[in-house]
Amino acid sequence: MNKFSRKAITLVAMFGSITGSALAQSAKPFKKDNLVIYRIGDMHSGSDINTYNACPIYLDEYNVSGEKPVLVQSIGLPTKTIGENKRIVAVGKEVWSGWISLSNDGQHIVVPGYDASLGTEIANKPAESVNRVAALVGVDGSVNSSFVLSNAFNNSAFRSVATIDGSEIWAAGGGGINNGGIFYLKKGEQQGVNIGGATFMQIKYVDGDLLACEKARIYKIGSGKVTEAPKKFTNLTGDPIFTDATSFAFVNVDKTGNNPQKVLYLLSYNNGVAKYSMVKNKWELNGIYKDESITKGNAIEGKLVDGKIKLYVISTGNTRGGDGKLIEIIDNAGHGQDIDGSSKLLLKSAENQTFRSLSWAPVKK
Repeated sequence: MNKFSRKAITLVAMFGSITGSALAQSAKPFKKDNLVIYRIGDMHSGSDINTYNACPIYLDEYNVSGEKPVLVQSIGLPTKTIGENKRIVAVGKEVWSGWISLSNDGQHIVVPGYDASLGTEIANKPAESVNRVAALVGVDGSVNSSFVLSNAFNNSAFRSVATIDGSEIWAAGGGGINNGGIFYLKKGEQQGVNIGGATFMQIKYVDGDLLACEKARIYKIGSGKVTEAPKKFTNLTGDPIFTDATSFAFVNVDKTGNNPQKVLYLLSYNNGVAKYSMVKNKWELNGIYKDESITKGNAIEGKLVDGKIKLYVISTGNTRGGDGKLIEIIDNAGHGQDIDGSSKLLLKSAENQTFRSLSWAPVKK
């Protein structure tokens, strides 16, 4: 495994300063194959980033096609209520929350957060007094933060959210049976329907299936619009290999034929990345990749590029502002083989800011 080079550290300093000075501007359409990072905090956040106080949320779009990421734009989410759009802020110190996802139709990024004033303490508050909010950010950069949950994740974290096409959402978080797990919410309503479970980390739609990670396993919740609790969730990854899994990514290695080759990457907060391959409709573990650079792994995405899989990992301990990292892992191995490659540090968050998760950019069909 490699150590960070001097060149990588130079990139950190350069891009960290750019991120720190970038202000939210008029949004423009996202570009295909760009990566979007969920960033918490800005130059005004100060010590709030190290507390359970409310901090602003930004979506930073990067072109990652070259040797180093290039910042395209920063979209600031609302910190004031305007019409139907609610405030949407994040908890500075709550590491296991803030997973964004791409909608199933590829037209939106959906973002979890809270309706509260900047600088106020919001962690572990009742949902009725501090509503849980989801924002949809469209292909043109427009923001709709009108989805409000007032009956879910009381005194616990709202961690992630998914959508098919932006007309309804599926929210995941902590709080135990009935109060936590997964909730379904129609647009215009505030009382979500509990779908089941006790606590989940990341939730998202993949090829029409609603999938969720709960620290030990990835479950298939159902297909299409899951509007009521199913009889059971389907365990995709079998016996646990991690107890601190946070995020997951699927990549089609070969899309040809009737049985396309698919791989699955499951990220641990402390123990690296597990790789699975689909064999005869079952996910089989290939192995675990560990690297000194990907401790505190919070989010992962992947894509096939020139026959190799590029993985992008967000690492954040959030013990202080400026500890967010974007790390690239090249997997040279194919379907059914353990990860064969090395990692490289691409980007580091600026002072009073951190990274929490990431997604591929939505693009117009």
